[in-house]
Amino acid sequence: MTTSSRPDAPTRRPGRLRMLTEMVLTNRPWRLVLGMRSALAAVLATSAYLVITSTVWQLADALSWTKLVITMVAAIVMMVVWILGAHDLWQRPSDAVEGDDTTLRNASTVLSLLVGVLTMAVAVLVFNIVITMFFLQPPVFGSDLSTAAGIGDHVRLAWLATAFATVAGALGSGLDSDAAVERATYSGSESQDPDR
Repeated sequence: MTTSSRPDAPTRRPGRLRMLTEMVLTNRPWRLVLGMRSALAAVLATSAYLVITSTVWQLADALSWTKLVITMVAAIVMMVVWILGAHDLWQRPSDAVEGDDTTLRNASTVLSLLVGVLTMAVAVLVFNIVITMFFLQPPVFGSDLSTAAGIGDHVRLAWLATAFATVAGALGSGLDSDAAVERATYSGSESQDPDR
């Protein structure tokens, strides 16, 4: 009798993982920021300003790649946490309806936001690299760097500007309505929960 429950144990976790993956894909998180116009406007405006600021050029040149990566990771986590808290997307067990799996729902929300913010960061990074390559020519850009400006310097600057702009995007997301953020986060059937 005791062995009858064992075959179910290995399949339970993959089943939940599959369900979580389906929930995240249903949310279409890569479309998140397009539904949060205030956040997107804040990110683009901030990054446009930062890439033409000589202090940011010098800071990007001085920081190691380890610090640049830490800055980006911290900015992305900050935006995810900010959106979760500012728009009350974290479901508490006391708020759950009968049969609702709060752990699974919260995990899908966090992963959807994470994928959405990462997608935004990559798109803005590419945009910033193109902008810096186009506008910041060596005579201007190189004058504020310790060495001659190269492609690596443009990438470093675009990276740092994207990280800082992501923080601004977190603040900008507070201007979006809760309904708009929920629609953007739960693009699929998950957003139709009437108890949310």
